[in-house]
Amino acid sequence: MSRERDQEQLRRDALTAFLDEREREGYRVESHTHTQAIIGPPDRRSSLRGLLRKPRSFPRQVVSVDRDGEVSIGPAEPLRS
Repeated sequence: MSRERDQEQLRRDALTAFLDEREREGYRVESHTHTQAIIGPPDRRSSLRGLLRKPRSFPRQVVSVDRDGEVSIGPAEPLRS
């Protein structure tokens, strides 16, 4: 049971570190659990580089972390209007 808790903590720490880095880059975390998150594109108005970037050049992404603490990213469903 202790090993399971250690793996769970490893997963949480890996996801938290990844999300902290993305937030520093301007991404916004839309939602997250202990093992998965949805992040949205950076706000284009927050920086000069963002203003020069094409709209929607960074789509929403699903971030997942596996049992070994490896983070993976994939496209998220588009927001529905």
